Amino acid sequence: MTSKRRPASIAFPRQVAMYLARELTKASLNEIGDAFGGRDHGTVLHACKLVKKRMAEQDNIRQTISYIDSSLQR
Repeated sequence: MTSKRRPASIAFPRQVAMYLARELTKASLNEIGDAFGGRDHGTVLHACKLVKKRMAEQDNIRQTISYIDSSLQR
């Protein structure tokens, strides 16, 4: 998750993790970016916007992220 590599098989799951970190913690964008390999706050903001957009467009992604979210909150 903290790798500098950007293939889609790594990038989208990392973006989902950033989105969940933003939603489930009180950490700042900079703190989240640092936790994911020193990424910029803009990268975290972009990830959150992208995940929200894909959740609105694709039911399977929304359901999967909702499941992960509920599992983490237990």
